[in-house]
Amino acid sequence: MTPTIMKPLGMKPMRLFLAGVALSALAACATDPLGHQTAGIDAPAAWNDLPAKKGAQVLASSDKVTVEQRWWHSFGDPTLDRLVDTALANNKTLAQAEARVAEARAQRAGSVAQLLPEVQGSGDFQRGNQGFASNNKAITIKEGQLQASWEVDLFGKNQARAAAAGAILESEDARRQAAMVSLLAEVARNYFDLRNDQTQIDITEKNLGTQQRTLDLIQVQFKGALANQLDVSRAAAQVATTSARLPTLRAAYATTMNHLNILLGDKPGTNDGWIAPPQAMKPLSPTILVAAPATVLASRPDIRAAERNFAASVSTSKAASKEIFPTISLTSFFGIQDSSLFANANPWGAAAGLTQPILEFGRIQADIDTANARQKQAYLGYQETVLEGLEDMENALALYFNESSRQHDLATAADQDRRAVDLANRQYQAGYTGLLDLLVAQQSELDAESSLAASDAELRKNLVHIYTAAGGGWDLDTRKPRAAVAQTAAKGTASNPS
Repeated sequence: MTPTIMKPLGMKPMRLFLAGVALSALAACATDPLGHQTAGIDAPAAWNDLPAKKGAQVLASSDKVTVEQRWWHSFGDPTLDRLVDTALANNKTLAQAEARVAEARAQRAGSVAQLLPEVQGSGDFQRGNQGFASNNKAITIKEGQLQASWEVDLFGKNQARAAAAGAILESEDARRQAAMVSLLAEVARNYFDLRNDQTQIDITEKNLGTQQRTLDLIQVQFKGALANQLDVSRAAAQVATTSARLPTLRAAYATTMNHLNILLGDKPGTNDGWIAPPQAMKPLSPTILVAAPATVLASRPDIRAAERNFAASVSTSKAASKEIFPTISLTSFFGIQDSSLFANANPWGAAAGLTQPILEFGRIQADIDTANARQKQAYLGYQETVLEGLEDMENALALYFNESSRQHDLATAADQDRRAVDLANRQYQAGYTGLLDLLVAQQSELDAESSLAASDAELRKNLVHIYTAAGGGWDLDTRKPRAAVAQTAAKGTASNPS
């Protein structure tokens, strides 16, 4: 006889089961994470030393300025745009951060599941001769059973744990956003370093060519007794010194290129072909508008992560304090028994249990003290992150403004050094000045041009610092198909940094 294991439950156990589901659904509604927690640190009204101006560069702050998210478009560099899109799609560190978010999401689902009943099913089939019990006949016994258990979260312990898990999920997602901001900044900084390495190599090779021509001229003069060995040695030493710069610059270029490939999630050398061709650098905007401190603090994902971590610690502390209350459990079962010898039966039962800690030698209080200490740590960490965010932006503004001032002076120096080399070369050929003056002028020109190029790269990296210190780069729809992201980047327009 085939057992009817899917037979409808009896009315009494069915009512108990449905009542448990309804109560657990109501309890699950109280598992949302805590709302925003304040750090107790007020944002300053304005940034220090703003507005500021040096030459054509102007730094100013405005309450109406929002944080620019796709800030790399403001540099107007298609190669940089492509680097960013590729890194967002393939970077391994960012992928790890996304995996941690998925882990936190699964853990939250497990915490919420603790509030719901657990239902288990079992079945059994037996056939045999039970002797006198079965009148010396072979009989068949079939059984099916559903068993439900539920811990009634009357005092909110499991709800607090679920709320903590939800806050941890939000914290991990904010950490993922912070990893994205860091990734974009690192890609841009390395890209500008790479372009600077290329420029430095080009400047050095051009100056080396000029110095080599000077050496060739002196060697000809030496053969004609118009120059002495000291002049030849000085010119040769300068050529060798300048040439010695190139291996270091080429090594820096190679290591930077290798790191860019790693940031793109590829092996070294994979993307060199499309990254390597020199790209003209678009002049930076003369006016930089910066978002107000309150806007910056609200935008930075690391601050949001710290705030959510503190919220999770508050819920965890609440859960620990609930351990002193009793644990109430409800259990029920319903079964079907079918035998070829006996009549069918429907066993069922329901029970309630209560467990109250009585003698646990201070374990619960120790857990409460531990949770409270961790909550204090999270709060202090939250405050520290807020302060570091303010410091980060102040530093970024100071670095940018002072590098802008330095670049202005370096540009003047480089222009004067170029004029000095031209004059020294003419006077040397006319016999009005010695070789040493010409060599000193050439070396000064090389140093000035090199410093100016390095300053330009540093200024761009400082501008990236301002963007990222403001929290720009986390609010991106990275779920778009790769082609759609690339198309969006191609249509982007330059904008002032936030």
